[in-house]
Amino acid sequence: MTLPEISIRRHVFAWMISFIFILFGYIGYQKIGVDRFPMIEFPVLSVTTTLEGANPEIIDSSITNLIETAVNTVTGIESIKSQSSPGVSVVTITFELDKDIEVAFNEVQSKVSQLSRRLPDDIVPPVVRKVETNASPIMWLGLTGDRTTQQLNLYASNILKKKIETIDGVGEVRLGGRRDRTIRVNLDLEKMASLNVTADDLKSAFRKEHIQLPGGYLVRNQSEKMFKLDLEFHKVKDLENLVVSYRDKTSIKLKDISDIEDGLTDYRQIARYNFNPSIGLGIIKVANSNTVQIIDKVKEKIDTEIRPNLPPGLNLGISTDDSIFIKEMIKSLIDHIIEGTLLAALVVFIFLQSIRSTFIISAAIPISLFGAIAVMYFFGYTFNSMTLLALILLIGVVVDDAIVVLENIFRHQRMEKNNIEAAIKGSREVVFAVLASSLALISIFAPVIYMDGIIGKFFESFAVVVTVGIIVSLLVSLTLTPMLCSRYLNKQDAKKNYFTFLNSFFEKLEQNYKHSLQYVLKHRLKILLITLLIVLSSGYFFKAAKKEFVPETDESRFTVTFKTPLGSNMDYTVSKLIEVESIIQKYDSDIASVFSSVGLGSRGQVNRGYISIRLKEKGERERSQTVIMGLLKKDLASLSGVRAFPAGVSIARGNRSEKLQFSLIGPGIENVSSLADQLNEKLSLIDGMGNIDLDLQLNLPQMILDIDRDKAASFGISAEQIADSISILSNGYDIAKYNDDPGDGQRYEIRVKAKEGSFENIQDLNKIYVRSKSGELVRIDNFTKFKEKLGPAIIGREELQYAANFYTNPSIPLGEAIDNIENISNQIIPSEYSIKYSGQAKEFGKTFSNIIFIFSLATILLYMVLSSLFNSFFQPFIVMLAQPLAIIGGVFLLWLTGNSLNIYSMIGLVLLVGLVAKNSILLVDLTNHHIQEGKKVDEALILACPVRLRPVLMTSLTLILALLPAAFGVGAGSEENGPLSVAIIGGMISSTLLTLIVIPASYSLSSELIRKIKT
Repeated sequence: MTLPEISIRRHVFAWMISFIFILFGYIGYQKIGVDRFPMIEFPVLSVTTTLEGANPEIIDSSITNLIETAVNTVTGIESIKSQSSPGVSVVTITFELDKDIEVAFNEVQSKVSQLSRRLPDDIVPPVVRKVETNASPIMWLGLTGDRTTQQLNLYASNILKKKIETIDGVGEVRLGGRRDRTIRVNLDLEKMASLNVTADDLKSAFRKEHIQLPGGYLVRNQSEKMFKLDLEFHKVKDLENLVVSYRDKTSIKLKDISDIEDGLTDYRQIARYNFNPSIGLGIIKVANSNTVQIIDKVKEKIDTEIRPNLPPGLNLGISTDDSIFIKEMIKSLIDHIIEGTLLAALVVFIFLQSIRSTFIISAAIPISLFGAIAVMYFFGYTFNSMTLLALILLIGVVVDDAIVVLENIFRHQRMEKNNIEAAIKGSREVVFAVLASSLALISIFAPVIYMDGIIGKFFESFAVVVTVGIIVSLLVSLTLTPMLCSRYLNKQDAKKNYFTFLNSFFEKLEQNYKHSLQYVLKHRLKILLITLLIVLSSGYFFKAAKKEFVPETDESRFTVTFKTPLGSNMDYTVSKLIEVESIIQKYDSDIASVFSSVGLGSRGQVNRGYISIRLKEKGERERSQTVIMGLLKKDLASLSGVRAFPAGVSIARGNRSEKLQFSLIGPGIENVSSLADQLNEKLSLIDGMGNIDLDLQLNLPQMILDIDRDKAASFGISAEQIADSISILSNGYDIAKYNDDPGDGQRYEIRVKAKEGSFENIQDLNKIYVRSKSGELVRIDNFTKFKEKLGPAIIGREELQYAANFYTNPSIPLGEAIDNIENISNQIIPSEYSIKYSGQAKEFGKTFSNIIFIFSLATILLYMVLSSLFNSFFQPFIVMLAQPLAIIGGVFLLWLTGNSLNIYSMIGLVLLVGLVAKNSILLVDLTNHHIQEGKKVDEALILACPVRLRPVLMTSLTLILALLPAAFGVGAGSEENGPLSVAIIGGMISSTLLTLIVIPASYSLSSELIRKIKT
């Protein structure tokens, strides 16, 4: 007894199978999170080593080079990059995506520990950390108001930060433009010299006079009291009276040589919200948590607890909000699901002209979707662009099997008196065809497990969701559909004819197809040759279609990174930031908010800044994001003294988001710099390559100290004394901690530094004095001199070699831009130097090799499945002739609609391999059935193909119309949904039209050839 027969005779069994999927799917639906992309955790580690005072060259040779060489022996490494900056070495190790991060951490930690003896003695020991690549803020808040910068900082760090961090799912709150409260001791160099005070005297005074020590306990009888030896100053006014020195029976106090202020840390960072000074609060979520849910909780807390209690004059605004686009995208995709479902049901109704039939087939859609959603929950997937796109595809796919089963039962009801017998015979006749077509489609997704890189992780959830949906639809078509047909699809339905003109149209269509088929079978070779020419023409469209990794998406947000020349100070960079903001303000009608910053990030360079721009929603503005970015790029190019680079949002959060990122690597930093300049110059001459950002920082103006050591020794002065004095007075030195009493629970730095304006040129350094062995003060220009020189601010390395990094957003297709780089680099770059791509460009290179491999493996697996099901080594080739017929249609429609070949459209082309095989299977299966009954080949084809015409058209049109809203929709994320849908629609149209002609011709011709060979 077959599964359809069991379901027909035991109808409750069929109901319960379907209810199981609905039950678990509904529970999963309530619990599944919502996000932009599938969760991808990149296994990345960093090794940070500090050697205070060392220049980048020393850091590079003494630390970075050794660490890179040591960790390079760890298995599974994809790339090693490093930065050597003043006093700090950071080595970043990126592993293959399948590498266990815990194992990688232990292996790297072991290598670094073994290296410790070879590193300089006075380093801070290397720290190995896991880099959270998804630890970028999902939301930025801007605090503004009529308060001082210190007051805004204190309120943001002590009040707002702590309140937001208590929200479930918030992992961290970062402060942008943060300048912590600092007690600043602004030293007057002239007064210090006149009172015979040096920097060393200050260090000694704070160490002796501003202290806390444990005092122990006074114990007696049955009680004890603690001695509190808190000898620190807890008021700024009191700190002024700290005794620095005592000479000539007079104490020299701190206020005698300095001005003391309750101020902020050095001016090395700034944030602005909507063109006003601000403190930014960046909210970082806990890994794998629900982005939308967390942002909703933050907004709720802001509206109910924070804003109502803000001090008068303070405002808290939302600058960036990742949930806005995610919600719009999800809403758009859900709308497409609903629209696709209705259109698919409409196709069924038009073909069968029966409301009952329509409901029976349409029942497969929600059941299959709920089954897929249940598995999404168990696999830990979220509702994101990939899983929802999979659900849209399922709408058109899951009804195919039900259509074939119902249409055959519908046909048998006209011949049988008993509905149950008609249902049993009709379903039994197509079990093989339904099973074959479903397994053929499932086999397409098996190769996805071999896909590497980001594309593999992206489409893993897509493949799982579609596969499960197909399996569920197969069960539904073999259980629920036959049962419902046997009980509710009666002869009266089969006889009713509400739409006479439609019935006449389909009958006439079948007759015309039958006549065409007779012509095709007489001119088989001519038909196949014409088809071959059509397929070969696809080469032109492949070449003409633009190629990129991912299409540009209008997310209503983008960023602008900018930089001023190396050596620019904070005031100059901020002035240029304001110029950039004035350009951005020209597009105020399209902009919702702007968040700007200088000095943020691990580098903290004052010549670099970052602007995040949130646009109004797509429906509220006339211009697209791409148009706005293009116009802004032209306007920003007109500014002098600053270079600004608009770019979209990166797929891999936390990384730079330019489409084209690559490095020139090789031995010798000077040679790399020279070649990079040549490459940059030639690439900049090519139209469409964009505004190239060459990130090579070797021209920082530096002042090199040269000591006459013999003369210094004659005074009894060491190099350490000289360097320490210059460092304290010029750079500043956190000399002690301070807290109020009563306090706010925080400890603040006391920072000593020469007062503002003390050092404006090299000659001003002559104001610095050091104490000789005789106790007298000696001016440092007696034995030192400074010379100006250009040197590296940061030394970058990649793959153990020196590297120059390039970033750009080309207006030409990514594939064409990469070809330009390859052509020019082959002309000017010696063999020992090379180009290494990263970001989208790197994944773009992997994508085509991945797709070719997947396509080949899917074709082999499909052949194996079909061979097993047809019990033939030859017939699968006939079925698989539909594949090239589909690819030509998919590529042609992509070219015609202006869509590119990208990861979405190429996956659509791979899916066609299985989707179009279903129609061929229907034709071949029924033809085989008639031949087994004794019919001749051509006679069997003329009998079988017209009978299968209606289900072939129905299954194709349901898929086409189900994907139509996604293909030509204009909602959020349509740029990503469209290419896959367009590729499948184009392929289904061409393959359906050509399959009905080509498959019969090839079947007839091949059967004749086989017969002649055998005889």
